[in-house]
Amino acid sequence: MINIQGVTQEQADILDQLWACETEEDVLELREAMDPSQWHTLDILIEAIALGMIDDAVETEVDCAEARDILSTF
Repeated sequence: MINIQGVTQEQADILDQLWACETEEDVLELREAMDPSQWHTLDILIEAIALGMIDDAVETEVDCAEARDILSTF
């Protein structure tokens, strides 16, 4: 389970709405129903969820072989 700490009440409310979404289409419908001034917050929270999922999936550098290959070119 992803835990995002330090959010405001507004962000927590948006996160609750996001968790209720079952499909990408549901998320798009949520976005369209929101006030456009909240879109940036929604986008940031979606990014935080994605990063949290990556953080949960990556346990060691072995899990990052593709990233190491890309970085080795620099």
